[in-house]
Amino acid sequence: MAEETKDNASSISIMSRTRQFAYLTLLGQNSLESLIATAEKDGPEWTELKRRLTERTANINVVASLAVAACATFLTATPSTSVADWTHEFPYVCIGGSVGCALLSVITGLGLLVFLNIMSAQHLKSAKESAFKRVLLLTLLMMPLTFLATAAVCAVVGWVGAAWFGNVFGVKLAMSIGCSVFFFTLFVVIAVIY
Repeated sequence: MAEETKDNASSISIMSRTRQFAYLTLLGQNSLESLIATAEKDGPEWTELKRRLTERTANINVVASLAVAACATFLTATPSTSVADWTHEFPYVCIGGSVGCALLSVITGLGLLVFLNIMSAQHLKSAKESAFKRVLLLTLLMMPLTFLATAAVCAVVGWVGAAWFGNVFGVKLAMSIGCSVFFFTLFVVIAVIY
């Protein structure tokens, strides 16, 4: 019985930490209640929070727009090196996926900018009362960065694939080491957060 209570407390603790992390990352507050309280005051703190969220989203849109332009240029340019085999279809599919995700990042970022400009305490209260609206709000806040991260992953996978198909031992070794370091770093970051 004590073991079961301990497991329930642990899962509640993980859920509350995940929720708090999501609110801090996405909204700049540790809970929806504190965000509503800030919005109801409608003072300088609320204005500053909206400004930070708007600037962050605008920066994501700029980076995503640059990614679209870079990928489009890359797709139309002649390969400049024999180290990577760009004649294979796989890299182009990945770069095409990267362009699509970057465009989705821009589109959702524009939608988020519109929402942030009209966001009020009433919007937040309705999100607090309805789980569906709360999920929609958090999803909208995550989408631009998620699509941009997916675009970056697609581009890197395409580049790694092209280099791998180039069949140069040194490049394959460097790619293997780089991927190992990346996944180790990702593991460390996730372990520290949780």
